[in-house]
Amino acid sequence: MNICGVLVHALPKRGEDVAAAIAGLDGAELHQTIPDGRMIVTVEDTEENSAGDTVLALHRIPGVLSAALVYHNFETDEVIEPNSSNSGE
Repeated sequence: MNICGVLVHALPKRGEDVAAAIAGLDGAELHQTIPDGRMIVTVEDTEENSAGDTVLALHRIPGVLSAALVYHNFETDEVIEPNSSNSGE
């Protein structure tokens, strides 16, 4: 699982267009918009794209001034079993 929190800053007059473009990106979810153009977005890996590719796509949306990664969490799906030889016994 790969989850990114991104603060997007768009031109205020392009905010609706940018929000619509973000909504169209697979793996991106728009949580909050502020009239001054700031937007809170989460991005996750999908089968087609990595979260990193989607974050880069945010930068390419017309009207976006910046897209800053403010949170990142990566966890593998595999379970790591404790090694019994290191148990000190």
